[in-house]
Amino acid sequence: MFTEVTQLHYQKANRHEYIWNTGESSNCLLAGAILGSDVMRVRFIRGTQLDESRYQLATGAPGTLPYHSWMVAKGDEQWPNYFSEAEARSVLEPYLQGFAISPTAMRLTRPLASEERIYGLGERTGSMDKRGQAFPVWNIDPHKGHDEHTVTMYTSVPFYLGLTVDDGRVHGVLIDHTGRVEMDIGKTNESEVSMTVQGDSLIAYFFAGPTPADVLRQYTELTGRMPLPPRWAIGHHLCRWGYMPEQEVRHMGAQMRERKHPCDAIWLDIDYMDGYRDFTWDAQRFPHPEKMTIDLHAQGLRLVTIIDPGVKIDENYFVYQQGMEQDYFCRYQDGKLFTGNVWPGACAFPDFSQGRVRTWWGNLYQGLLDQGVDGIWNDMDEPALTNMMLVDEPALITESNTMPDDVLHRAGGDQPTGPDGPPQLHKFFHNAYGMEMARSSYEGLLGLRPGSRPFVLTRSGTGGVQRYAAIWTGDNWSRWEDILMAMPMCLNMGMSGIPFVGVDVGGFWEASNGELLVRFAQLGALLPFCRNHNAMGNPDQEPWAFGEPFESAYRTAIETRYRLLPYLYTLFHQADTSGAPIIRPLYYHYPNDEQAASVEDEFLVGDMLLSAPIYQEGATSKSIYLPAGIWLDYWSGNEYPGDGWSDIEAPLERWPLLIRGNSILPSGPLMQFTDQHPTDPLTFSCYMAIDGLATYTLYEDDGSTLAYQNGAFAQTSISCRVFEDFVTVEIEEQFNNYRPQREEYEIILHLGGKTVQQKVKAGQGKIVIRL
Repeated sequence: MFTEVTQLHYQKANRHEYIWNTGESSNCLLAGAILGSDVMRVRFIRGTQLDESRYQLATGAPGTLPYHSWMVAKGDEQWPNYFSEAEARSVLEPYLQGFAISPTAMRLTRPLASEERIYGLGERTGSMDKRGQAFPVWNIDPHKGHDEHTVTMYTSVPFYLGLTVDDGRVHGVLIDHTGRVEMDIGKTNESEVSMTVQGDSLIAYFFAGPTPADVLRQYTELTGRMPLPPRWAIGHHLCRWGYMPEQEVRHMGAQMRERKHPCDAIWLDIDYMDGYRDFTWDAQRFPHPEKMTIDLHAQGLRLVTIIDPGVKIDENYFVYQQGMEQDYFCRYQDGKLFTGNVWPGACAFPDFSQGRVRTWWGNLYQGLLDQGVDGIWNDMDEPALTNMMLVDEPALITESNTMPDDVLHRAGGDQPTGPDGPPQLHKFFHNAYGMEMARSSYEGLLGLRPGSRPFVLTRSGTGGVQRYAAIWTGDNWSRWEDILMAMPMCLNMGMSGIPFVGVDVGGFWEASNGELLVRFAQLGALLPFCRNHNAMGNPDQEPWAFGEPFESAYRTAIETRYRLLPYLYTLFHQADTSGAPIIRPLYYHYPNDEQAASVEDEFLVGDMLLSAPIYQEGATSKSIYLPAGIWLDYWSGNEYPGDGWSDIEAPLERWPLLIRGNSILPSGPLMQFTDQHPTDPLTFSCYMAIDGLATYTLYEDDGSTLAYQNGAFAQTSISCRVFEDFVTVEIEEQFNNYRPQREEYEIILHLGGKTVQQKVKAGQGKIVIRL
């Protein structure tokens, strides 16, 4: 039974917070803080004694918090203070409403406006707008795939955006809790959203917006942003559960090159390991891994290998030996070792809440790096348990699919105010497990290869995981509805602060077919992460698997991605600097457009490209909604009016892809891998309307090192203005600390149904062209 907080008595200012008590009815405290001018925090604390300790940030960054957080990456001291005590109290008071307490739980209830829509909340199937739904924010591995009825999945983020379409205003709410959060978004009471957690504190952050971009900027300023990945990670990838032995991997690489399918990496699933032991190779299947990677690198192909958290219990296995000797594994409160079944059978699990364990695990990657591995793929890190390999040993099968609530994560131990915080039961740490494993991988790679950008893919995470890893949406199906389902799922991930996201192209479970594979590739061609992935036992689904015309259509989709890499890479830079998602729901740029807020089967790539993948078998056209403005077909140049619906042709080799009028789209020459040769010429295509003006700034750097963080990057600004009798194009190069290898620019002007092209020499500083 919950008791509502109805009385508030102001006590005092305490450092960065303002404290209220709730009287004898509930015996609680509310501690409010204003971070900058647009972020508010309220801590709802059981009891009347305020802990005056200051806790270091989990990331080790400067600053402190009045509690420990795995999500927050910016300390209170790093925010400017604009308010007097009286002003701060006035600003905070509206955020002190809606709290309630029970003997074991705490709840926050916020009003829902009649037309408010709710987005974000991480990786979830179903409609993009979560209003009317109730679900737990709790990471799980859903049994063999997911569909529109799946309640929760691998990555849960207790952060949402509320959009009121009538005025286009957006606000955000984060519950800083890595245990289970019960969300009820207008299901029980249609006029309110309630968030319930177990324990003795509920910590909420409120983001004032008022635009979607503002909320994402504010949220990621608090929780951190995605660092730029290596450029090769933005390419096309090929993966399968079952690529073995070594000859099969070499064959796949050779086929990608011979058939001219652009590709930057081949991935190995669990089959490369010795008995599914992490950080090992099966000597029979892969007798010469270092020679294999050298040969792949010579073809411009990187290698990414999978790692799971479950460490096989084997007294002769070096990882298990080290973990036991140094007490690195998770244990119950009584000291008993926690064990659970994964691919190798019974396993122990590293306690990633401890910095010393993360350091140990991160250093274990040395062997893989020495053999040429380029990136790491973390799987089963919810953490997930499975009996799939024990069907013939029923005595060993266990019921649970994850770690029990009462496992103890020792975290900072006797240093509770340090970066790892106080010890926590698993029920309060659960959603952070995958993120801290990803952190261990990322920081390990960073330490072992100083100056090089790590690449980590994780299946599980929560708020803040964007600091360490990309995410894919797990084990989807080779079904048409999965193409449709992928769009709102990936869009909500981007709106949860996780921009580097994608799906398994072709579908993971079941059998794909030629048409379905092509339409999946057209979806994946403009998702931030693009990987063809297939399960063992399914028919092949490599780009050539179904012959023509499907192979050529698949190739066209991926070639489109590679030509647009200059544009995509600039969007990654924007995500790194502002938290902006790379793919965006239509409401992101058109928040006042009620129809745009309802569209879930198309998406914006940045602010000028609109992609509407085909997800119906046999379809050769699609009716799509175009927001305000003039839109031009990427393939044909045909113009379409905005603020309404248009039927767009979509034969097998194309999908509806449109460019907003008065936009400048950069592109480069076709490559078979991202660093095959310099982006030369660099093409700027100006899609102009009469009396139009367009501007764009391209971002470039070396694509592999961390030098960009110290200013080693180039920006090229271009503008195009249409006058009555002529058009001017101006290019301004800012190459202070990094100079792209380039001889010329190609300018292509699309105006009034005509196309004009001109090439000019690069490296002049400022260039003015009259067309």
